[in-house]
Amino acid sequence: MVDKNELRAAFSARLHEALDDAGVRSRGRGVDIHKRLKMVGVHKTTQAISKWLNGEAIAEADSMAALCAWLNVRREWLEYGVLPKAQEPNGKAHQLKVGDQSNVSGILERFGKVPLISWVQAGAWCEAISNFEPYQADSWLSCPVPISDSGYALKVLGDSMTNPGPGRSYPTGCIIFVDPEVEAHTGDRVIARVPRTNEVTFKVLVSDAGRQFLRPINPQYPIIDITEETHICGKVVGSFIPE
Repeated sequence: MVDKNELRAAFSARLHEALDDAGVRSRGRGVDIHKRLKMVGVHKTTQAISKWLNGEAIAEADSMAALCAWLNVRREWLEYGVLPKAQEPNGKAHQLKVGDQSNVSGILERFGKVPLISWVQAGAWCEAISNFEPYQADSWLSCPVPISDSGYALKVLGDSMTNPGPGRSYPTGCIIFVDPEVEAHTGDRVIARVPRTNEVTFKVLVSDAGRQFLRPINPQYPIIDITEETHICGKVVGSFIPE
């Protein structure tokens, strides 16, 4: 399981590091951040900002994007610690300027990010990636691991992949990152579309005596036979549990 306190503390340490690199004063940092965010249309209380600096919370999407643009760091690094730290010099990440009143979501460009889609959309994605326009997605998430341009994220529903004992678990609300271009092997977590209902499911790919199955982590749920009509939509390459 992910230790949320460790994640918050690690984010705070990276935030302080970026502020140090940018020459932001040590005392009064919360006030400086508050002023900077307010100038670009992101309104956060000083109490919320103080929690970021003290390792008690992680910045939300709009604040995270604005901080990265101001401090010239990649969101993947600030949010997850994925190197490299600095933004590319070619300007892929939109730089916010003082007085810029444009929608802050404008800096949430597709740079190391994937769309968070619904399970219904995932079924269409399995059918033909080209039939779905990912830029219509309402939310984009930074992926903590390398992922192809065809990758996407899903929010886990139900408890079929929740481990009642020790070991890796994917409870309801957990975010999983799926890469359709990575070949899945026995033991991998996969997204698959099952025949007849055409529903998309999240399971573990297993083999036994020359046959393949989709197995839930929670033993209370049944194993699903893989037939010729079953379509493996992609391999789960990463996950995290939101606050």
